[in-house]
Amino acid sequence: MAPLSLLEQAKDGDAAAIATLMNQALQPKGITVRCDRQDDCLQLWLTGQTLPPQTATVSYVRRGLERLQVTSITVLQIYAEQSDQRELGWGVEVDFNATTDEVRPLTLESEFDHQSEASEDLTEPVAGPEPLAPGTIAHAYALLGLDQGDSLKKVEDAYFKLKAQTLREGDRAKVEDLKQAFRQLKEYLENPPRRQAEGASAQTETPVLASQDESLAPVERVGALLKERGVSAQVSTVGNQLQIAWLAVRVINPEDAAQQVHALLTPQTLASMGLSEIDTLVFSGLSRDDSVVWQQTVPLAKR
Repeated sequence: MAPLSLLEQAKDGDAAAIATLMNQALQPKGITVRCDRQDDCLQLWLTGQTLPPQTATVSYVRRGLERLQVTSITVLQIYAEQSDQRELGWGVEVDFNATTDEVRPLTLESEFDHQSEASEDLTEPVAGPEPLAPGTIAHAYALLGLDQGDSLKKVEDAYFKLKAQTLREGDRAKVEDLKQAFRQLKEYLENPPRRQAEGASAQTETPVLASQDESLAPVERVGALLKERGVSAQVSTVGNQLQIAWLAVRVINPEDAAQQVHALLTPQTLASMGLSEIDTLVFSGLSRDDSVVWQQTVPLAKR
């Protein structure tokens, strides 16, 4: 059975697919969209270099969802912020089942003062025998209620859920703490510390790019090379194919991205990294649940 197209996934209410479609339209205008879904409620986070205008943005998003006819979504919550501002710009809620087109402002006061015990547990750092030092990776994981070593996907999901809840509670200071923890973990997971030779002195050795580090596995070197060119991707091999996958919401034009990576990964480059047997590149765009929403196969030119 053929996989669902991006549009079909969006019509089924898939948050990652909806985010991808909206990013394709809004990123050229300087607005980035993140989506999360809780049962029948879709939450959208819009971040722009300038604060997205409320009336026009709400109208655009509402029309888009109505055209998709996503019957499983009955409530829409939209939050907007300016990228260089610490505080949220505005937030509104739309009830698709309401008899009017009323848009309800989302307040950041004590709207959820009486939280359930389970909800409170989600917002508190993981308790340990001793306090974790602020600013450490362990502290950042604990602040998001995660275990150290959890993936970037889990970090993103936890951050946006906790951020929405904390904004409703009106705790602006904690929102900033969550944001700092998220940024720290995102940087840490996308740019892990480079492996160093045992006993080497960092002060005396000449720095070596990770893509040139022969102690790394070939696919790790390819991943490092892409990272050095600004592309965050998962790299693996299947037979004579090199599989390169990235989150679809992070790539505006996947065809252009695939073409640029194809030009970078020549047979000579791959051979120098120990992958001389590779004759095909397979590019994939992934949703948040790691399902493939876009794919392209490109053969390598022979020398």
